[in-house]
Amino acid sequence: MNTFIAIAGIMLAAALQARMPTLWWLGGVRLELLPALVVYCSLTLRRGQAIALALVAGMMQDALSAAPFGVSALAYGLSAFLITGMGDVLDRDLPWVQMGAGALTSVAVATIAFCTVGVSFGALFKLVVVVATSGITTVVLFFALDYGRAVWGRA
Repeated sequence: MNTFIAIAGIMLAAALQARMPTLWWLGGVRLELLPALVVYCSLTLRRGQAIALALVAGMMQDALSAAPFGVSALAYGLSAFLITGMGDVLDRDLPWVQMGAGALTSVAVATIAFCTVGVSFGALFKLVVVVATSGITTVVLFFALDYGRAVWGRA
């Protein structure tokens, strides 16, 4: 995968994530795409490239959010480091592995953000909803990106 195309995809996903409407019926939660991209890169690419792309994704999320700069980059970088370290054990084609990795990456970002901003009962409810939606989004994104890579390879 070309690194520049991956960075452009991360920038596009970050902009889309920031502009996506909130799901009012779930308490004002937005769908998060960047944790799914970090997991996809971590389970698909080499360790150095995956960590670099995770740091780019974290900086993009921090640039477009109210969180202190570097908080998401730290969480995404740590998640990418741990996932690539367990790459030999994890089977990237299993949906529950994808879902679990996406949910845990989302938990890492939310936990570090809570330590910075503060915790409330409403925030914990939103955490549970964001984690569940991030897990499902990860499986869908894996399918779409693997399909895109297969079509791109044949072209």
